Amino acid sequence: MRTHRDDDGVIGDDRDVARVIDLLETGTSIVLVGPLGSGKSHFLRQVIGRLSTTSDEPVVLRSIGPHAAVPHGALTASRDPRAARLRDGRPEETERPIVIIDDAQELDPASVSAVVRAVYSGHATVLFALTVSREGSTRPADGNPDAAQMATDLWLRGLAERIDLAALTPRDADLLLDQFAAPELDAMTRASIVALADGSRMLLRELAAEAGHALRRGRDPIDAMRESLPNGRLSDALAAHGAQLTSVERSTLATLGRVPGISRADAARFLPTAALDSLVNARLVHDDATPTHRLTANAALAHEVERRMGADAVTPLLDGAIRRMFAPSSEWWCPPLAVLAAQSWLQEGSLGPDYESVPPAIRNKASLEAARRANDQGEPAQAVAHASLGLRDDDDAFLLLEHEFGRAAQGGTIDVDALIESLSGVLVDATTLLRCVRVVGLAGPTNADALEAAVDRVAAVECPDPRGSAELAMMRADILGARMEWSSAVAIAEAVFAQQSNSASLRVRAAALAGLGHSCLGAVSEAQTWFLRVHRTAGERGGITPITTVDRLRIACSEIVAGAVADTDLGPVLARLGGEVDAAARQGDAESIATAGLVLSCAYAVTADPERAARELDVAVRRARPPAAADLVPLAQIAVAHSLALFDHAHEARQLLDRMDPAAFDGLPTLEHARMVAETYVFTALGQPTEALDAARSAATASETAPALQARDLFQMVALGANDDALPRMQRMAASSDAPATQRLSAAAEALSALDDPERDLVAAMRRATTWGDNGPTRGIGIARDSPAPNGAQRGASSATTDVELTRREREIALLVAEGLGNREIAERLYLSVRTVESHVYQARTKLGAASRVELGRTVAPRGGTSQKTHTVRGL
Repeated sequence: MRTHRDDDGVIGDDRDVARVIDLLETGTSIVLVGPLGSGKSHFLRQVIGRLSTTSDEPVVLRSIGPHAAVPHGALTASRDPRAARLRDGRPEETERPIVIIDDAQELDPASVSAVVRAVYSGHATVLFALTVSREGSTRPADGNPDAAQMATDLWLRGLAERIDLAALTPRDADLLLDQFAAPELDAMTRASIVALADGSRMLLRELAAEAGHALRRGRDPIDAMRESLPNGRLSDALAAHGAQLTSVERSTLATLGRVPGISRADAARFLPTAALDSLVNARLVHDDATPTHRLTANAALAHEVERRMGADAVTPLLDGAIRRMFAPSSEWWCPPLAVLAAQSWLQEGSLGPDYESVPPAIRNKASLEAARRANDQGEPAQAVAHASLGLRDDDDAFLLLEHEFGRAAQGGTIDVDALIESLSGVLVDATTLLRCVRVVGLAGPTNADALEAAVDRVAAVECPDPRGSAELAMMRADILGARMEWSSAVAIAEAVFAQQSNSASLRVRAAALAGLGHSCLGAVSEAQTWFLRVHRTAGERGGITPITTVDRLRIACSEIVAGAVADTDLGPVLARLGGEVDAAARQGDAESIATAGLVLSCAYAVTADPERAARELDVAVRRARPPAAADLVPLAQIAVAHSLALFDHAHEARQLLDRMDPAAFDGLPTLEHARMVAETYVFTALGQPTEALDAARSAATASETAPALQARDLFQMVALGANDDALPRMQRMAASSDAPATQRLSAAAEALSALDDPERDLVAAMRRATTWGDNGPTRGIGIARDSPAPNGAQRGASSATTDVELTRREREIALLVAEGLGNREIAERLYLSVRTVESHVYQARTKLGAASRVELGRTVAPRGGTSQKTHTVRGL
């Protein structure tokens, strides 16, 4: 269903100005209902403005301060003489004004009663706008319930039509953000605006403005929105929304804002469960739906509520909970509360008991929780500080591990032998074993050999937890994949998945790696079977998912890469991506936000949107504080460089590749191969075919163990005029593989080799090699808007075929060719370069077998005439 948007800029299927005008002018009264921030006032302004140009001026009544307590105060305050006649009950016989009342529940009951009597007697048509409580709130709306009930009774008696203004939908939010937000905002910031706005159009507007201001000041917009300055526009808007909550809900929300990620069970130990349920139902608190039900408050609203209530409303609750947890008889342990206590000790705060009064074993445990969280969130200096505090009194092996983790993440030198020795004789679980591998890996080169050596060294640590060996096996599979040894990697991953005792998270990761591996090997049917297993294993059961948002984002990344390699449909994974981005925005932790941004940059790269891909990458890299999501950075950088080089941004691609740290891909054959492919594209686009062919040959050598990848490399060699055996090798691959990429590229290579055209556009040929072209923006990323058919409702049979074969841009240009436009005219209309237009025409003709431009136009033209204006679908 398409979102309604009228000429006045009113957005939403539930707010049609023309229909409301028609109802009022034909004598039908209306009760317009919506919560604070639903856009009632803006909607009413549009209605009033339209009425003023098509009918007599409406009578507009508003609650004006002290008049709300004075009988007939609203009618008396109006300067319109018709209001006085309504007040006195003596309207003129032929008079039937249209009356508009904003926030009718705040008017004095006498004024409302007089207007209602006029409706009953047929002397007025009224639009009553009522503000009601937000969905999920237990607090009644402010105002006079008698006045609101009189307006509602009109609807109940059939004398008025009721229109309910729904909460802001993602699709409407996307349209509104185009009006409110700076165009350069990244997708994660936009998603965070929607999440923090909590369905309120007013909040959406103020959050967008704050994000724009932050961007201009060089500050991360997400941080700025969560911590708005006092007494500003955003602060006041947040305060108004917080006022809709009960005092218990406000204190609960503010408290949860201090302990992000707390489990539902732990929160229920010291916070009222009814308030928790109410806030979750109202989406002011995000439940991650994992078995522990980790809760995260709307950070912007929680921050403002705490500021307005004062710290005394929150600190006693947290202090009491921490003291209770640290009590000698307590068996309760809550990591977020432990982190708060450790932070208080580090900063000499007053939250919880004094450091010295807590038994050493308990305070070390709290310091360990804080150090682990800091390392996981990319704050190694803070992790070192927490670990050092605990290590003052005890050489705790786990604290030492986090201490060295933080030092290694900052580039410091650590004694790996001493670290592993410290863990000998200690009962190590699977989680600690993995952290030890990460620390050893951070201490040396990041290539596959160094990572394998780290796994081998850590494997000597005694770990009675059976999951430890499975996790190490999965790490070995990851290393084999990084080496391009996909057959061996797949075998290990499949064995890990088959072990039912392994955690769901581990089994999902194993299945995803198997799916990616089979795609690279050219076994697409097998790959799709494994990705189906991924979704079955990770699927919700009873509303609970066994894996985290970060896990799901990483799975999406694997599917995007696999689809791009094998030329399979990316539509399903791109459609799911919006939900994961929304979840990441609501959780708001550094790892989720950085991971989502990096995956989005890859998604936009493979959907032929290089400018947006580059913007997402730039912001995501700044947010990807190592080690959180850092391993995805080089993959995203190379994917974006691919896209930039192929779509008229070769110099930007060159700069991006040159900025990359060589250590990020040195000794990692999979990334080295991807870089060589990108180099092929860049050299080709820069007019250096000799260098491009050298890079293509190197890539083809590196990908000998991955047929689906090598098919593209060989195609590049053919396109660049190689006279060796590339084409026969491609033909053999196509015969032995079910990957669409190998078959399509083999056929395209045959067609290219038959051409005697030394002037052909090599960049266009490279685009064909990516297999990304058919996953253009019309496929939709996440919450992409509904798109009408490019030609309207009527299409010819031939154009129905081209819907499948042509990308959105190819089809758009082909339709303009059908209208008789030349390449330069098309370039000016679409703000493209002439060279880009020429390459799209070439691709479209090649795909459709059109011998000329005229035949291309005739093939795509709809029956019955020329094409209508095309529409671009916008993503997140």
